Amino acid sequence: MRYWAIDAGGSNTTALLDDGTRLRRGSVNPASVGAPAARQELLGLLSELAAHLDDEPATGWLATAAVAAHAPQLELDRITRLADRAGITGTVVISRDVLPLLLAPPLGGRGVAVVCGTGSGFLAGDGHGPPSSVGGCEYLGSDEGSAFALGAAGLRAAVQGADGRGEPTALGPALAEYADAPVRELARRLAAQPFPKAAVAALSPVVCRCWLDGDAVAGRVVAEALDHLVGGVRAARDTAGLTGSWSATLAGGVFRGCPEFATALRGRIVGELGADTPPTVAEDPPALVLAALREHPDGLPQALAGRWAWSRTLDPRARDPRAPHARTREARKPRRGAA
Repeated sequence: MRYWAIDAGGSNTTALLDDGTRLRRGSVNPASVGAPAARQELLGLLSELAAHLDDEPATGWLATAAVAAHAPQLELDRITRLADRAGITGTVVISRDVLPLLLAPPLGGRGVAVVCGTGSGFLAGDGHGPPSSVGGCEYLGSDEGSAFALGAAGLRAAVQGADGRGEPTALGPALAEYADAPVRELARRLAAQPFPKAAVAALSPVVCRCWLDGDAVAGRVVAEALDHLVGGVRAARDTAGLTGSWSATLAGGVFRGCPEFATALRGRIVGELGADTPPTVAEDPPALVLAALREHPDGLPQALAGRWAWSRTLDPRARDPRAPHARTREARKPRRGAA
């Protein structure tokens, strides 16, 4: 049996096959890029994946922030339809992006998984019962401490510093240089975009760089983001009833792009929240999704199935032979046999 995994972030999406092949696309999250662009990116990625699998049955896991635990059906149907259209066959597990981080080593179901990329979210488990989720409600309802939050707060502080409402800050010149436009113009330009989430999140490296260079205003923006992340970990820990020995896994572009930010959070999780070992930083999230899949080759634990993750079986025998993907699949068979 072949295995594959997809880590779908707010800005980028990566598929990893069991032979080490990696396929990369843009965001497949409708909240980040809009439904048409997300559909096109996901269909293209799944079609490329099916070609690498030679249209043979495989087991895969697609982890995406676009799935809402309390109302997942629309997104589950969308992903299933596109996977079927692309020619994916076998079993597909679909979940939020944070769940594989909790299930894969080193946590193995016990601890707190923290995502801090374009958005943010937390998931904690005690190794027995169902996990507890905090955040993960997109950038209007949550995403505190994320790249979007850092970018938005940094941009607002830069505008306030430029028009006299706030303290002068290096954020203004730095963001203006990054965007090749004054910060007031940048703010209006981003506000006019129909889906600004990823573009605002892309400002976060500038904010972190100003923080590391000693800018006081950027320092307060980063400190607030860290406070929110610590609060999210605390809430997830307490809701899950985690006591005794526990730790955390950190994943997301903010941690990878700014190791100092990750180090600051790791220290606070140990010093303030009582984790007995420093959290690990996941350098390769798709590999963790694949590891979580391999940890459960016989299916998801009962505490997860149908509430935190959903399994779909795609059977080519059930397809309409008149469908375009079915004809393409049949047309490829003689060529494979002739080879």
